[in-house]
Amino acid sequence: MRLTDLLVMPVASLGQQKLRTMLTTLGVIFGAFVLAASLSIKEGVQETIDRESRKNDYSRKVTVFPKWDVVGSKPVSEVIVDGTMSPGRRERIRKALEEQERSKDAKRTRLDLSKERLEKLAGLPHVQQVIPIIHDGGLVLLGTRPEGVSLDSGSPEDDAFLKRIIAGRGFLAPDERGVLVSELLAYRLGIVNDFDLQQLIGRPLRLELQGRSSSPGFSVSISRRASGGDREEHIALEQVAAQLPAALDRFDLTEEEVEALRKAIRPGPVVESGVISEDFPVVGVYRRKNEEEFKGNRGSSQADISVVLPYLTAADLYFREPGRREQGIDQAVLLVDEELNVKDVARQVEGLGLDARAAIEFIERERLIYDLIFGGMTCVAGVALLVSALGIANTMLMSVLERQREIGIMKAVGADNRHLQFIFIIEGGLIGLVGAAVGLLLAYCASFPADTWVRSMIMRDIKMELKGSIFVFPPWIGATVFAFTVLVTTLAAYYPSRHAARVDPVTALRHE
Repeated sequence: MRLTDLLVMPVASLGQQKLRTMLTTLGVIFGAFVLAASLSIKEGVQETIDRESRKNDYSRKVTVFPKWDVVGSKPVSEVIVDGTMSPGRRERIRKALEEQERSKDAKRTRLDLSKERLEKLAGLPHVQQVIPIIHDGGLVLLGTRPEGVSLDSGSPEDDAFLKRIIAGRGFLAPDERGVLVSELLAYRLGIVNDFDLQQLIGRPLRLELQGRSSSPGFSVSISRRASGGDREEHIALEQVAAQLPAALDRFDLTEEEVEALRKAIRPGPVVESGVISEDFPVVGVYRRKNEEEFKGNRGSSQADISVVLPYLTAADLYFREPGRREQGIDQAVLLVDEELNVKDVARQVEGLGLDARAAIEFIERERLIYDLIFGGMTCVAGVALLVSALGIANTMLMSVLERQREIGIMKAVGADNRHLQFIFIIEGGLIGLVGAAVGLLLAYCASFPADTWVRSMIMRDIKMELKGSIFVFPPWIGATVFAFTVLVTTLAAYYPSRHAARVDPVTALRHE
């Protein structure tokens, strides 16, 4: 038989049974559609996770905190647990009681994030940058008008915060000697007109940090203040703290309670400190977050009445005061050179006795969850194609039974078994080819309204605008859909083709 005959006959045969061929092909189209859609959305979601996690270098950051340790615990004798219980429960209770007994006289020490430890963190391999996070209280003066404020550190690269600037500009460098003020603070300082906001840019703003004294275990504060406090308040509080030990006997307390308080506020080494002040030119004014930014943004969280300094400038001012230098800061962020090294840096930080948290661990959990979800969708697509394959096998077997006489004639005129097998395999391959093409096209067309719906749902629920599409169709997805679909349908046609090749021509010619 000629090659053209081998290629034309399968097409003609499929056209003879149009309804059956169409129903069989619809099953293949459905399987190919689900396969293409699941692979596309899996790839799109993974790209979205990677793209969003790389904003502001989120996936390359390690957040470092001070760590508390229990030291000086005393050894205890073995605890006897009374009662009738299982050995496992008895052992658990015994260990818990021993730990409670051991920790009674134990002391908790905090490994602080001092300036020296920040320098040590900066020297770790793969650490490109150390960003100290400063949040403190202070006092600002514009001219002679004072106001208690919250002091925060900011970054020139914080795009989410830069969008909130309504006058002036953001920081040019992390060590710039300039300050950003909130619009509410500007109002409290007497800047009430929009025109005056522009006049505020460039004016010197005096920032004062009241000194801290590092006495152990006890502190007094005024909670009605959102932040800061004037000098008279600080002086009065220091006097209260100094006179409190001698006044404990006047309180309505037991002797044990008085003794416990005396231990807690026992005088210790005190770091002499005073007021640290410096003038900074105002470089910009920022607004508070709106509702969308509060819900969907990981950026800065500056208070309504606050000033923001570049993080290196804020750290320089903070560590200049002896009490703060002694106590250290509460948080720092390490920027790692590559995502692959984030976990290693986190382990090194923990090896220094500090607490480390890396966003990459959360991102990897998210990736795993979506891999499981879309892996399940891909399995559903595979099952659909296998069901379609059974339909194709059934269709081919029925075709062989209906075309017994035709097969006999072809064998009588010289067609051998290979030709007959080739014809039926080509029929299965054509069904797979058409089903893959139509299914892939349907998935691509459906991705546009589906992507619009997903974007609107994300914007409505978490107020986050996605940049790229949730559905992507790289070339490998099309190749995979075509290859897998055609392979399944071709294999489904293999057994019917073998059955057709074994037909006896004499018996076939007698078949009515």
